[in-house]
Amino acid sequence: MIAPLKSGIRHLTGLALVLLPLLAPPLAQAQPPRREVTIGTKEAPPFAIKAPDGTWTGISIELWNRIGGKLGVHTTFREYATVPDMLRATAAGTLDAAISAITVTSEREQTVDFTQPYYATGLGIAVPMHREIEWLPILESFFTVRFLQAVGVLVAAAVSVGSLIWLFERRHTEHFAGGARGLGTGLWWSASAMTQAAASDKAPATLLGRAMAITWMIASVIMIASFTAGITSQLTAKQIANRVRGPSDLAMVRTGSVGATAAVDYLRSQHISARLYPGAEAGLEALRQGKVDAFVYDKPLLSWIARKDFADEVQVLDTLFDRQNYAIAVPTGSPLRSRINLVMIDDLRDSWWQDVLVSYLGRD
Repeated sequence: MIAPLKSGIRHLTGLALVLLPLLAPPLAQAQPPRREVTIGTKEAPPFAIKAPDGTWTGISIELWNRIGGKLGVHTTFREYATVPDMLRATAAGTLDAAISAITVTSEREQTVDFTQPYYATGLGIAVPMHREIEWLPILESFFTVRFLQAVGVLVAAAVSVGSLIWLFERRHTEHFAGGARGLGTGLWWSASAMTQAAASDKAPATLLGRAMAITWMIASVIMIASFTAGITSQLTAKQIANRVRGPSDLAMVRTGSVGATAAVDYLRSQHISARLYPGAEAGLEALRQGKVDAFVYDKPLLSWIARKDFADEVQVLDTLFDRQNYAIAVPTGSPLRSRINLVMIDDLRDSWWQDVLVSYLGRD
């Protein structure tokens, strides 16, 4: 009895060993497939960089790829032109999440939820390089159309008054008598009176001439004061443009920024007017060409583009202001938010994250 029992057990064991490999593939296939997620993004180097072949890299993209790997999801990236467009799609549920250089603001929190921040930053200011040469723009301002027009107005006014004085005085006052000689005296007196340096021995003698002289002296004081104030303000603006040191100087110069960004919101809150450009590259090009005196944008993005494309032409100031946080946006109430946060708690403390930042931004 015992021998046949042992023989049966051996046969059953062998059969199990033969059938087990055959059963393994169906069991593996029964595991649930990886979930598909659609993630919105926008070009914002070095946080989101689109390669010519359509693939995405960058600080934010590497972070998401690590998060997605740990969550066991398969990611499809969808590109958007602007952050507001991307956030509207997220709020509507078209996207599972959005990641790029997205600044957390109270206004945006009303339409989407944000994960914990993964990068703390702020606004920066770019100014033209080589601002130590300050006399050239000052000299150039004396050869502008507006300056020449102002000089022309003053000269025309002096000639007109000098001619009238000569007409009033040429038959009554000896030093205004004669043709060219008398007219020359009238023009000289008019120009001298305009600068408050008229000679008393060449003054008009008739009632009409003196009335004209008094009117001209008063009017010329106002004209010269206005002319001087205009030149002073223009030169002051040139000097300030050459010495932008921080956000307090922005109201005094021509400032540029990118539309629909946190930078524009800050400038408006400070009542600083700004010329808007479609992107940081266009704004820095305008800065290089002298169309603006300073350009305001997220500092890490500004530094990246300036270093990459405008290294010898613009510089980003060391100052950092209006501090901001970058985070991942998800639809309101999305359960994905808590799962992302759990993964980020460990990843943002890991040396891996520091290596990513250094690889793109370098060491401070």
